[in-house]
Amino acid sequence: MKILITGSNGFVGNHLCRTLLAQGHTVYGLVRNPNKMDLYDSNFIIIQGDLSLGNLHWVDYLPNDLDACIHTAGLVHTYDTNDFYSVNAFGTQYLVESLKKKYPNKLKFVLVSSLAAAGPVNFGEKKDETSPDFPVSEYGRSKKQAEEVLKAQAPKEWIISIVRPPMIIGPGDTAVLDIFKMVRDRFILLPGLNSKKKEYSFVCIFDLIETITRLLNSDHSLKVYSAHDSVIKFEELIEEIRSQLKIKRIVYLPLPLFIIRFVGFILGLIYLIRPHQLRLTPDKIHELGAHAWTCDPTHSKLSLHQVYQYDLKRTVDVTIKDYQGRNWL
Repeated sequence: MKILITGSNGFVGNHLCRTLLAQGHTVYGLVRNPNKMDLYDSNFIIIQGDLSLGNLHWVDYLPNDLDACIHTAGLVHTYDTNDFYSVNAFGTQYLVESLKKKYPNKLKFVLVSSLAAAGPVNFGEKKDETSPDFPVSEYGRSKKQAEEVLKAQAPKEWIISIVRPPMIIGPGDTAVLDIFKMVRDRFILLPGLNSKKKEYSFVCIFDLIETITRLLNSDHSLKVYSAHDSVIKFEELIEEIRSQLKIKRIVYLPLPLFIIRFVGFILGLIYLIRPHQLRLTPDKIHELGAHAWTCDPTHSKLSLHQVYQYDLKRTVDVTIKDYQGRNWL
């Protein structure tokens, strides 16, 4: 197949490119800066560009017989919440509008969304494909808007699929790296007094890539959650990392949410004066206050015949080895 991947130098996009190339596909990787792409393969074609309105002339360089687009590009952290909609929602809109002009009849389109588009749940509950969506952050609302744009504007001849992953863990990820570093340093800052007991679904990057490739090979439009069956408490994640790093003791410091909100507010003011890349944005704090971020992968298992191979122990193991190999830990 000939496949366009947006965000091909991102965490999910890079893993996806390597997997599809190994399977013999031809991959067209959209990147803003080709110098940041460290993938060299005769079947990998770099496409330089972005998803801004008026800047999608790169679509003209795609082959006329393109088979699929996997849209992984997106913005996760920002202090200007308008950017979420510019990149996640309108970027998706402009991409769909440009592609359907060139491919009006047949194209497979897979959108990598997020559990944030659905919103959190209470303890003991799980989101599934029939659950109503109540995103609590601008990030989540922008991802939900991207889904709605795709469904409303894609030609009926297209096969469109949406995958909503929860917390993604795996080699090369810089977001969850912060948690591993806290464990290494033996000092765990907890956002909220009950954070140790908060519940999470997770998916290893390798299982998520398997979900995406199965959607790519499906002849049906689907929306699925990609996650391991097990639901973990935050404390279980910390303890698994601690055990594998062979650290004897760690100290938990739970901070009330009003302190976290105050810190986020101050960081926002600092950003206006001197931009920084710290991840504790005011928008992210809306997500940190939730009791549970959990979802049910049953539909993906039944419709895609997927078996999730990476439990928490195996996921943490491959991630630690990768981090240590990169000298990140």
